[in-house]
Amino acid sequence: MSVKNVFSPLDIASVVTETINSATSYLKAKEVEETERQRLISCLNAITLKIELERDKFEKFMEKSFAERERLYSSADKVLEKGLQENNMQLVTLASNLMMNVYNKNPLDGLDNKMQDVKLEGLQPIKSYID
Repeated sequence: MSVKNVFSPLDIASVVTETINSATSYLKAKEVEETERQRLISCLNAITLKIELERDKFEKFMEKSFAERERLYSSADKVLEKGLQENNMQLVTLASNLMMNVYNKNPLDGLDNKMQDVKLEGLQPIKSYID
């Protein structure tokens, strides 16, 4: 009983070529996937950094804004007390108007100008992912 060769050399070469092509395609796809994953991780890190910078700027702005409001209220309160002690209606009116102006002023006024200071020039290639 003899075993007959059912594959021709051309068939074997075709199988080997297809196997090599498949392996090469797989390795290319794997490399693209790894590169894309690293790019996304970098984008997420950049976005996280921008958020942290903006949060820090916001917190500092709010601290200064409310410290200024507190200082103005305190000053107005002292003037109001002095006006009441001296029965000076001009001082009372002045202090009351100052308190109302401070109260009516939005504590977030000027925030846009401060937040524009957050710059990430090094991240321009991925700006579309950050904005």
